[in-house]
Amino acid sequence: MSSLNRVVVLLSGGIDSATALYLTKQNTSEIYSLNITYTQSYDSETEASKKIAAAATVKEHLTIYLPFFKDVERRYHPQPSSMISGAYVPARNIIFYGVAASYAEAFNASTIVFGSNADDAKELPDAGPDFVRLMNELVKVGTRRGRELAPVQFVNPLNKYGKSEVLRLAIRLRVPLELTWSCHEDRQAPCGKCRGCEMRRKAFEEIGAIDPLRFTHD
Repeated sequence: MSSLNRVVVLLSGGIDSATALYLTKQNTSEIYSLNITYTQSYDSETEASKKIAAAATVKEHLTIYLPFFKDVERRYHPQPSSMISGAYVPARNIIFYGVAASYAEAFNASTIVFGSNADDAKELPDAGPDFVRLMNELVKVGTRRGRELAPVQFVNPLNKYGKSEVLRLAIRLRVPLELTWSCHEDRQAPCGKCRGCEMRRKAFEEIGAIDPLRFTHD
């Protein structure tokens, strides 16, 4: 990643976003981290993002609440798909990136960094490179900064990394993995059963590392 100026980092509290944050720290000291709390984003994840932001000494950490997603979840019951993960939330990243673009323009930030691994891109339509490319085109034509200055750029430094590769990178960057949260449940300890926990456990097993968090089931 080349040298950056003022940056907004989308920080969910998970391993991927924390790794993206620590990669960004190598190139800029003026980082605004942004956590968006919604239907699959619970208090444990929100608290994790705050702790990671503090450990990374970002300039400012913000938490945005989007409670309407709970109503979307209540209404959205599609048939199982062989192409799209059951973790998909309707138009989630279109909205998330729009919120991030608004803050980036307000802060006069040049870049929005997020962490989405290559495995997610295979299962989620709003996680792949085509989606990011089109979002960059959208903010170019749909924002004042895009029309009058250089448009804000969405950057994903993890787009070629699988989950286990992201974990290796996180360890190399000394990301505080004990502060991260991958579980989709709001618990004192990870459930060990949801998609987030399963992917996390698999990544640690593949690289032969010990997860500093403990699952609650055998």
